[in-house]
Amino acid sequence: MNEFLKAKLLLNACKAPLSAWEKLRGGDAPEALWNGGEDLWRKLGLRPSSCARLGELIGERDWPERELARVESFGARFVTVDDADYPVRLKDLNAPPIGIYVKGELDVLKPCLAIVGTRRCSRYGSAVAEAIGRSAARAGYRVVSGGAKGIDAAGHRGCMAEGGATTAVLGTAVDRVYPAEHHRLFHEIQEKGALVSEYPMGTGGDPWRFPDRNRVIVGLSKHVVLAESPEDGGGMITARLGLEIGREIWCVPGRITDDASKGTNSLIRDGANPLIDIDDFIGRISGKYGQLLLEFGNDSSAPQLSESLSEKEKLILSLLQRKGNRTLDDVMKESGFGFAEAQSCLITLCAAALAYESGPGRYSAGL
Repeated sequence: MNEFLKAKLLLNACKAPLSAWEKLRGGDAPEALWNGGEDLWRKLGLRPSSCARLGELIGERDWPERELARVESFGARFVTVDDADYPVRLKDLNAPPIGIYVKGELDVLKPCLAIVGTRRCSRYGSAVAEAIGRSAARAGYRVVSGGAKGIDAAGHRGCMAEGGATTAVLGTAVDRVYPAEHHRLFHEIQEKGALVSEYPMGTGGDPWRFPDRNRVIVGLSKHVVLAESPEDGGGMITARLGLEIGREIWCVPGRITDDASKGTNSLIRDGANPLIDIDDFIGRISGKYGQLLLEFGNDSSAPQLSESLSEKEKLILSLLQRKGNRTLDDVMKESGFGFAEAQSCLITLCAAALAYESGPGRYSAGL
């Protein structure tokens, strides 16, 4: 096994911060991770609990090799922060995962919309979440949610009912079904989209993992819709995480007498965007850069992304569409590419009028 991949599997499994991998990669060879002991792990910034877990994994015979074998036998893959198909938006998080396990297809170019809320939703909340999922799919968005009962399931199903792709970010490993009655739903999601988790194979549904996975839902998405949530609901955690990293938060108003809507109503009071018309909402979030992403491949006069661009060029175009006005150094840092790769991609994109110099040494996506 590649020693770098081995190190990333171990660090990810013990919930090490991304900075730990960056320090290890920039210093000693990756073998130092299993040879250096706890003194090195502390220097890398690992918490005591992470150090303890890392020690256990290193003590197990060939754990990384066996873990990768489990991943491959399940038909999944482990995507690391250094891979071209690692979602760039995850790097906006304060604590992005070093790697994610993916079962299915994860299109990193397609704009994503998170639909979240309470498991104990009302019929109204479920119907609204499904309707938003349907409209998002028709507009070309990928719906992201947590695969849970209630609002999550409604959003996933609405998206797939319109032929859209959806992503379920799990609080378990991708080879576990939780809740158990979602076997059929998870199978359909992995066929039409992807199951995603940062947890090693076989990890069960410990309660603390579900709030923790919410940051990945936020990280993957540009906009977050809270369809229905009480004041202490997990969806409120997701919304707050989104606010911390600058995501747009939209809330569906509910009756002031319903406990299931007290959280969403309070967020609207505090300044969140009220989602009062689904068509209007879809129009508002599909700005000119969003539409550029959606229209490629559908307009005969537009360049065909899949045919004309490499995967690296697509990734950088997506980055420019999301942020814009980036320097070459920004592009290198955010894409993980070297100088020559990043510069070559920018030259190609500019030549195709898909990007332009928006200032001295700065680049944005073309109109």
